[in-house]
Amino acid sequence: MPILYGTEPSFYTRKAWAAMRLLGLPVDDRLKTLAVKAEVEAAVGGYHRFPVVCCEEGDWIVDSTDIGLELSRRHPARSLRPDDPALDWLMLVAEDWLDEWFLRACLAWRPVDAATRAWVARAGALNVLGHPAGADSPAGLEEKVARIADATERFFVMAGEVNGVVAQSRQQVLAQLEASLAALETILSATPFLAGTRPSLADASLWGYLEAGLLWEPAAKAHVAPRYPAIVAFHGRLKALADAGGDPLGQWDDLATVSRRLEPLLGGDALGFHAFQRANAQALADGTKRLAIDGVDVPARGFTEKSRRKIAAAHAALDAADRDRLMAAVGGWPLVRAYADLPEGE
Repeated sequence: MPILYGTEPSFYTRKAWAAMRLLGLPVDDRLKTLAVKAEVEAAVGGYHRFPVVCCEEGDWIVDSTDIGLELSRRHPARSLRPDDPALDWLMLVAEDWLDEWFLRACLAWRPVDAATRAWVARAGALNVLGHPAGADSPAGLEEKVARIADATERFFVMAGEVNGVVAQSRQQVLAQLEASLAALETILSATPFLAGTRPSLADASLWGYLEAGLLWEPAAKAHVAPRYPAIVAFHGRLKALADAGGDPLGQWDDLATVSRRLEPLLGGDALGFHAFQRANAQALADGTKRLAIDGVDVPARGFTEKSRRKIAAAHAALDAADRDRLMAAVGGWPLVRAYADLPEGE
C-alpha cells in the first residue's frame, strides 16, 4: 500500500491524498513526525517539505503535482488527466493557477490572524509529535507542543511575507479570495467538477485548500461556508468520491465547454496571476529577484517560473492539430499565451 507522509494543515498533503484516492489507490495516510523525519528525508535526498509518497514499488515521489501526474501515468484507467491532449494542457494551467495563486488567497487568515495562526500551529505541533489535530496535549509534553507551535507560527508569518500576505495587504488578499471564490461558486453551481463529472488533478488541488484551510480553519470556515454553498457541496462531493475510490468514474466535458467555464478564472488577467507571473519572470531574468504584490515587496519565486516552463514544454510537445484547437479556444487569454511561451496580443 502506498504511504503518504504529511500533516493535517498542509494543503498539498490533502491534495495528494485526494488524488491518490480518486485514482483508486489505498493510502496509508501517516503523519510526518519527528520520529520518522530523518528516515523519510534521507529516502528523498533531503527533501523536507510535505507531502512525500513511498510507492508500492518501493520508489518515492515528492511534490503534490508530481505525485498526481506520476500516479496518473501508472494508473491510466483512472487517470486525473483528460484524454484530449488540448484539454489536458488547459487543466495543467488550471492546476498551476490554484497551486501558485489561489494559495495566496487561502492565506487570508493563517499568517495575519493571531487566533487562526495559533490554532493551526498547535495542530501542526501535535502532528509532528504523532497526534491528530484537536487532541489533548500528551502528558508531560505541553511545553514541547508550545515550543513547536511557536516555531510553526513564525513559519506561517514568513510564508505570508513571501506571498505578500501581511497586515497592510489583508484587504487586497481578502478581495482576491472573494473574487476567486465567486468565480468558483459560479463554475461549481453548474458542474460537479471543473472539467465535467470526472475530477482532475486541479479538483484535487482545490479540495486540498478547502480541506486543510478554508473549510477547516475556524475563522475561514465561518466566513466561507455560509456564502459559497456550491463550493461546500463540491468539497463534500469530492470527499465522498475519494472515499469510494473514485467510483463512479465520470466523464470529461469537451474543450470548448471547459474553456468557456474556466474563463472567469484563467481569462483576462486571471484574477491578478498573469501580472504576478510576468513580474516574477522579469525579476528572475534581470537578477533583481524582488517584486511587489499589492505594494508588498516579496522575493521572486523560482518554483513558479519552473512550473510555467514545464507547462510551456508540454505545450510545445502537443501536435499541431491539438495546438491549433487549443489556441482557437483559449489563445486570446494572456495567461495561456504566457504558459505557451507566445507573445501577448498576437
